[in-house]
Amino acid sequence: MIEFTNLTKEKISTGVLKRLGESVLAKEKPKNMDVSVVFVSAQKMRQLNKTHCGKDKATNVLSFEGGELSLGEIVLCPYVIHKDALEYKMSFKEAISWMFMHGLLHLLGYDHETIKDEKIMTQKEKRYLA
Repeated sequence: MIEFTNLTKEKISTGVLKRLGESVLAKEKPKNMDVSVVFVSAQKMRQLNKTHCGKDKATNVLSFEGGELSLGEIVLCPYVIHKDALEYKMSFKEAISWMFMHGLLHLLGYDHETIKDEKIMTQKEKRYLA
């Protein structure tokens, strides 16, 4: 089950994200399929990024592994994602779907620490977003 919490004033349609996430989870078949998704302000994202990653700036997505009760939590910052969408010349819907997918793949154990791992993760992102 994917649950969404919006802590921002921005109206965000989560239907596409929910369907996308459920499709990926059905294909990847993790032991636990519960995912929490939280939309936060740039200020809150900056605080989370500084606390958990040592980076003093707002980022687009963070993911936190869960325990036995959930796969984990994806934190998205619509403000930063809007800026990313402009930079990459894509719609906000495309950008937020991409960042959601990126966070979900991290929860599923994928990363981009090596060139090989980055290639695998990027291929999965593209395939699932197609």
